[in-house]
Parts: sequence; C-alpha cells; structure tokens
Amino acid sequence: MKKLGLIITGSIMLFACGSNAENNVTATIEKEIENTIIEGVIEEEVAEDIIIEEITEKEPVTKEKQNLEEAIEIRIEKVKEVVTEVIEEEKPLVVEVIRAKHNTWNNLAKKYVTATGKVNYKGMKAEINTISTYLKHLQHTAPKSDWSKNEKLAYWINLYNASTVYLIASNYPTSSITKLNGGKPWDKKFVKSGDKTYSLNDIENNIVRPRFKDPRIHAALNCAAVSCPKMMNEAFFPSKLSAQLDKQAKAWINDSGRNKLTNNKVNVSQIFDWYKVDFKAGGGVVAFINKYATTKVSNSAKISYLEYNWALNE
Repeated sequence: MKKLGLIITGSIMLFACGSNAENNVTATIEKEIENTIIEGVIEEEVAEDIIIEEITEKEPVTKEKQNLEEAIEIRIEKVKEVVTEVIEEEKPLVVEVIRAKHNTWNNLAKKYVTATGKVNYKGMKAEINTISTYLKHLQHTAPKSDWSKNEKLAYWINLYNASTVYLIASNYPTSSITKLNGGKPWDKKFVKSGDKTYSLNDIENNIVRPRFKDPRIHAALNCAAVSCPKMMNEAFFPSKLSAQLDKQAKAWINDSGRNKLTNNKVNVSQIFDWYKVDFKAGGGVVAFINKYATTKVSNSAKISYLEYNWALNE
C-alpha cells in the first residue's frame, strides 16, 4: 500500500499548506485513495487464487487445503474491513481542506487599501489574476451546513468586497461604480459560489441581511464609493469577526466626513435611511449610533441625511 501512503501524505500536506489548488484535487485524492486500496485488495485476491489453483493442480483436495481456503477467505474479509476503515478515516481529512481561506484577500487588502479606506485600483488591476484566483477558491468553497455563523458571514462579506473590487479593477479606469453595467452594477450576475451565480444585490439583500440580521454589516460591505463606510485594509476572519465588525462600525459612525453628530441633531449617511428596518431590532438608528459614537446623541435628536457621493473611493 505504498501508493496509498503517498496519497494520504500528499493530502495532509495540502491541508497544512492551504494551497489554492487543494480544492481542485480534493475529489481526485479521495478517488485515488479508494482506487489504490481496491487495487491492493484485488492483487491480494489474485495472488491467493493462484496459490489455491497451484495446490489443487498438484494434488486432490485435502482437509489442509480446505483450511487454507477458509483462512484466505477470512483474510480477504479482514482486508475489506481495513479498506472501509481507511476510506472513512481519510474522508474527514479530504473534506476539511475545502473550507474557505482568506489569506490571499487579506494580503491584497493590506497592500492596496490604506488605513483610511482608499483603494489603489491601479494596483488591484495589476493583481487581477490573483483576485480571480481567490474568487475561484471561494466559488469552490461555498458555505456548508456545518460551518459556524461567523465562517459563513466572513465568507459572504469577503466574497462581496473582493467581487466589487474585481468589477472595478476589470473596468479601471472609471470615475464611479455607477458608470458600469448601465448604472446598475449591483444587478449584474457575475459572482459565483458553488453552482450558483449571484449579483451583489443578491448577496446583500437575499443572503447577508435576512440570514444574519446584523446591522454592522453595513459598515463592512463596501460599495466602492466615497460615501460608503471605509473599506477595511484586511480580510474578515471568522475567529475575530465580531471585533472586526465593531471596529468598522465605530470608525464609520465617528467619521465626520460620513456622519455629522451633535447632541440634538444628526446628519448621517443615507444608508441609515435606505436600510432603517435593519436598525430597528437594536432600538433604531439613534440607538445604533450611540452604541459606537464618541459624541452621544439625544433620543429626540432630529435626523437628516447627507447626499451620497458615488465617486470612486480611491
């Protein structure tokens, strides 16, 4: 079973390294494991059949030969049991390597997004193949039912943001995302996850908002515009997702270029108007603002909305 050992070792190395190619070979690895084991069983069966035939040809059947045949049958059954056990033991390993990894996007964000959220789209355009590879990785690692809530949400936020940057970079230079797809870039179906193709609107309004019901996502999903909450210069990771969302919400609320706050009056982003239903569960817009604002707002404060600036966030 030397070949099996090599296959198992190879699959373990893929898991440890987090290779982008891991998802493309998962099915191949699993099939190779099964085929290799079955080949081993067949080889043993053939060899043992030859032994029986040779003995039978030389002399008539004796009690010793019958015992030998029975012993061989028992051995074959034991080998088959080992085959089943090995395959079952290896399947969790093969499945484990297909979980989404976000290091590629993390590296791109750190390199091409500033601390203030400005995006170097020229640099991103030069890395278009890397972004494409990451998006293909996400396509082949669609969320499964056994993923945690944080794993799923981090996946969808990163997929949304990376796809938005890919859309801009693919059409760069452009002055605004609204110049693309006839002014309706969010309706363009180009984002792939599993065997489905989504638009950015599909991800935000049919998946993220209704499934996760967390108003902080409005500080995380980036629309590539000046008035949009600043883009984070790192990927979202399940292990620290809540802290990252809090950090984004706090930065957004206290950004005077996007929200102007006083005790009795607030002039805030139109996002609070467009998605006001998302903030109701937490007590409303003012309650959400006060959770993160350094300048607290009165519950009776008058709310107005700033005009949205759709110029590119570069």
